[in-house]
Amino acid sequence: MQKTKRLSRRITLSFLLLGAVLTLLLGLSLVIALKAIEINILDDILYTELKQLQQTDNPQKSGSLQSRSTITIYVSLPDEMNSIPGYLRTLPRGFHDVTHNKRDYRVLVEYIDDTRYTIKFDDTSIHKRERDFIRLVELCSLVALLIAFVFGRKVAHYVISPIRRLAYQVMAFKNQPGESLDLSEFGDDEIGVLTRKLQQYHEQLQQLLIREKEFASNVSHELRTPVTSISMAAEVLATKADLSSQEYERIQRIQRAAGEMSELIETFLVLAQINDEPTHGASCEMGPVARKVIEQQRVWLGNKPIEVVLEENGQLVVAAPSGILSVLVANLIRNAFRYTERGTVTVLLAPGHLTVTDTGIGIDTAVQAQIFKGYTVKSSGNTNRAGLGLSIVQRICERYGWTVSFDSTKGQGSRFTVVFTA
Repeated sequence: MQKTKRLSRRITLSFLLLGAVLTLLLGLSLVIALKAIEINILDDILYTELKQLQQTDNPQKSGSLQSRSTITIYVSLPDEMNSIPGYLRTLPRGFHDVTHNKRDYRVLVEYIDDTRYTIKFDDTSIHKRERDFIRLVELCSLVALLIAFVFGRKVAHYVISPIRRLAYQVMAFKNQPGESLDLSEFGDDEIGVLTRKLQQYHEQLQQLLIREKEFASNVSHELRTPVTSISMAAEVLATKADLSSQEYERIQRIQRAAGEMSELIETFLVLAQINDEPTHGASCEMGPVARKVIEQQRVWLGNKPIEVVLEENGQLVVAAPSGILSVLVANLIRNAFRYTERGTVTVLLAPGHLTVTDTGIGIDTAVQAQIFKGYTVKSSGNTNRAGLGLSIVQRICERYGWTVSFDSTKGQGSRFTVVFTA
């Protein structure tokens, strides 16, 4: 369910981000608007005070006067600037924001004839209320973000709920023959269309898999009879007293090939079982299996100068039929024998894993991605490398819950490792 959790998280974060952006824009707009309104009102008050001062019958020529508790007016001639506080003397004509002794002022400086008018408005309390308003906006923003988060969670749950139910059904589905997904609870929306299409595809796929496995099983059963006939005929021939050594060796090769084919058929029957539960059977020691397979596959060596080394670092016991393990090991060893011209092929048996290492031609980088897919590809040197054997190895490992991996360097060799998980 990790995917649905991530989708739900993305929806929630989207709502949270949207809420944050909207809250930020609204908060900034309110603060900017409040500041602009405040400045306009204060400037109007200061300008009105200046006009009223000009309209008086006997305006003061010099000194200061208090218009109201928050407004102080300084009137001075050019040679009488000492009447103006020092922090206001150097201000040019126009409106100014001044802070002095932890007090905030809005100041208007104007010259009329030779007289300088300096009018200051103490807006400290206004700035305090402004800061209180900003804190209120911040608090409201936090509340809005919390609401956006909760709403986003609710919406995400509502949107993801049908997807989560579908995912639970798919995960719980065991894909047994005759079993189908029950997707009737989903409506006619996009999720419903998706689920019905998914159900349709699943039914088609299940039918194809059943037909494939039935065909493989039937073919394997049909092959049993001729293989058994070959084996019995070889046994009869081996009992003849007048056989030469060459003839006897050829009969033995036929018997070994018939035995390999019989094991391979049994493996195909196991892989073709419609029931996907593996049948482990009795545990089997890998040492004798590996030794038998190495001798059977030596025919692939021919006269090539290759040393075959079997290393046993402890006892390796695997819960699987010996025939299955023989096919597994045979395909790995045959692959190493076929594509190694000289050097060493090492088969390592250790608790929990099997490793086959060769000093062969290696595997091209372009081929490595397809090595377990059963494809036939052309390698360097015009050599066709058939991946069917390795595909069988992969199918066996998937069947029994094992893992197979490899690493290879072109021109230096390859190493295949099978880990037998409990």
